[in-house]
Amino acid sequence: MDTRRITSLALIVPPVVAVIGWFVVGFIVLDGVGPDNPQKYIAELGANSTAIKYLFPIITLLFLMAIGGLGYIKKSMEGGPGSYIASFGWFLLILGSAGQLGEVASTLALAEASDNAATAAAAGAADIAAVNSAVASSMYAAGQAIGAVTTAFSMVGFALIGVGILQRKNFSPLVAGLMIIAGIYTLALCLIDYESQLIAIGYIGIVAAFVWLGVSLLTKNE
Repeated sequence: MDTRRITSLALIVPPVVAVIGWFVVGFIVLDGVGPDNPQKYIAELGANSTAIKYLFPIITLLFLMAIGGLGYIKKSMEGGPGSYIASFGWFLLILGSAGQLGEVASTLALAEASDNAATAAAAGAADIAAVNSAVASSMYAAGQAIGAVTTAFSMVGFALIGVGILQRKNFSPLVAGLMIIAGIYTLALCLIDYESQLIAIGYIGIVAAFVWLGVSLLTKNE
């Protein structure tokens, strides 16, 4: 299997599995509770800390695989129209993706602290429960702040890669437009209300763009 086919599959399969996993976590594991309801969100993460400990890193890794596929596309554009802006977009995307690992780590720490707080409260250890609750709240605040900033960087980068593709004309202008629109929409949510579940619309658009790029690459003639 050649690099182009592997890259195509990386753009198609991992993000689809990741977004399905993301909805499973949101609607089944967390019972539809999101970060827009901090108190319940922290409680649900604690109650499902074991599942969260495995699912969040797996989902993150799957998204990173798709981002790696964008790196192949960026490299193929080098030296032509749109290459500079795509390279800068790739740089921002990598910065944001690295930072988002901090959000994942904060969320895992949040879930663990929330679970410990519930266990301590059930055992009548009020002081320990209070300490762990404070840690969970701090991790929630840190995770949301890190997530908003780093996701914003990623979305600017994603949109700029779309602009580069639009200039290079190596893929359909429609997929480039989808990347730009999804990137700007998600960026706006990061700046206005990162906790809003409406951000899911932006992620769906991003996944659709990944799949579109992957299919186009897979069917493209050499």
